[in-house]
Amino acid sequence: MLRSLRSINQIFFILSAAILLTIALAWAIYPLEIHWLGIQSRTGFSASVIMKNFNVLMNYLTNPFQWVLKMPQFPSSKNGLHHFEAVKYLFHLVTVVFLVTLPGFIQFLRTVVKKGYLALYRGLFFWMMLLPVMVAVMAVIIGFDQFFTLFHQILFAGDNTWLFDPRVDSIILALPEDYFMHAFLIFFVLYEGMCATFYLFSRRTK
Repeated sequence: MLRSLRSINQIFFILSAAILLTIALAWAIYPLEIHWLGIQSRTGFSASVIMKNFNVLMNYLTNPFQWVLKMPQFPSSKNGLHHFEAVKYLFHLVTVVFLVTLPGFIQFLRTVVKKGYLALYRGLFFWMMLLPVMVAVMAVIIGFDQFFTLFHQILFAGDNTWLFDPRVDSIILALPEDYFMHAFLIFFVLYEGMCATFYLFSRRTK
């Protein structure tokens, strides 16, 4: 029973930690994305204006004390605001999961990793590594655009407000699909890196 609870805790901790790190890194690299993806020409605004509005959006999504979204140069429709609110709730949910599972993760390091019992969880980390690889293979086969659509249909089942119309939600012009693909790649590397680290250490213990 205790081993099962520890396994569940590690799954949710690593998943939430990888997501939060991805959010932070995707935010940090956005100034580069503006140039890489030609977002200035897509939106008609300078890099500084785009960055200012993007910071407003990310502050809204990540700050639990900010509940009004108003981007100066990118007005939002009712549907657009609804979708961003849904994303905000998901971001906060991930943060709560991270904070709730953090003590269990620290305890896992002290009682399992430090004492040399990590081999008992070798199978767990192997499957935690394998499943995302299978999803990534599927994404390559069907194409990222189809995968991205499927991802939203699952995550926001019954809600199509994620389908932005650039005529009323021009912020979508500053958030091209390639930007989200880069974010998915960042998540994949972080998540796989964490799982692989524990798996490799588990093979060094008996």
